Amino acid sequence: MRARTLEEAWMTGDGRATAARTPTVTVLGTGGGDPDTADTAAGADLLAAADAVLATPDVESTVLFYAEAWRVERLPDLAGAVAAVADLVGLGSRRVVLAVPGDPATSPGCRALLDGLRVAGIRAEARPGVSLVPPRLSPMPW
Repeated sequence: MRARTLEEAWMTGDGRATAARTPTVTVLGTGGGDPDTADTAAGADLLAAADAVLATPDVESTVLFYAEAWRVERLPDLAGAVAAVADLVGLGSRRVVLAVPGDPATSPGCRALLDGLRVAGIRAEARPGVSLVPPRLSPMPW
């Protein structure tokens, strides 16, 4: 018996396939913090499952530590993030991670970004408590 394709599963009403076809953007915070206490593993898992990753120059090096370079696209700033995500969704990406500096749950700019994505018809979520922390360069505290 052959496995059904995603399109066939979606056409038959399989809920899992329908959920997989819904474009989702996860806004993930990056930056300071302790790599031992931050939920970096969950952030790395989100990046591994993403079709595409968007990052601004200030967080790009941290993102590249956790994700393959061919999946990471650089944004000059967050002002064009909604258009960039819409372009990726139009090209077939269903899971996009947008890496932003700091905690997206407390940033007013990120809340506006999430609202803009939702207005564009893209499911968007911020992951509070999940963060990408740059790896330690040295075990010494300085």
